[in-house]
Amino acid sequence: MSDNAELDGLIVENLLDLDAAAKRIEAIGENIWESIIEHLDDWAKKQGWKGAFEKDDLWTAPQEWFLEGQPEAWFYPDKGPDDTGEGIGQEPYFWLSRYLGVAGGQLCLWFGQDSAGMRKWKPLAKDHARILAEADFHLSDSGNFYTVCSLDSKAVAAALADGRLEEAMTPLLEALERADKAKTLFSTLLAKARKA
Repeated sequence: MSDNAELDGLIVENLLDLDAAAKRIEAIGENIWESIIEHLDDWAKKQGWKGAFEKDDLWTAPQEWFLEGQPEAWFYPDKGPDDTGEGIGQEPYFWLSRYLGVAGGQLCLWFGQDSAGMRKWKPLAKDHARILAEADFHLSDSGNFYTVCSLDSKAVAAALADGRLEEAMTPLLEALERADKAKTLFSTLLAKARKA
């Protein structure tokens, strides 16, 4: 009997509990995402930044990045750089795993932009990758910058037990502070992209 056959048998025998656990994992993930939205919204308001703070549309940008009422660039939370979101191969199945940085998942704060197409953007991004890495923003293979902000699983577990999920949002808030500190570097890059 193979290891998988034995595991498969255990899974089938415990399917009722596993199904209930999967539902709780999804519910916990949704609660964490709602907390991420709330904290991003609060942080942006305190900074005087604009953005969208909806479940399916979450981003923020400093006011100076808006041209004719639309953002030229923005920051948004999403999965890690090598994650398709499909849960296949080495990718995590649950979004909760991504939020907590476990099972191969990551939560990252990404920099997005509309100032130049990727053909013009990528060479400029590569030229600025070293200096942005010093600000803890890394260049993905697709030419986008990100900083990791996965939540600490032990802090989240303790915060959930205490009913104070806000206490586990420190990595997200630290990533937003890194974004604010790197704003000038990104503004310089955007100015070059506009001229490219």
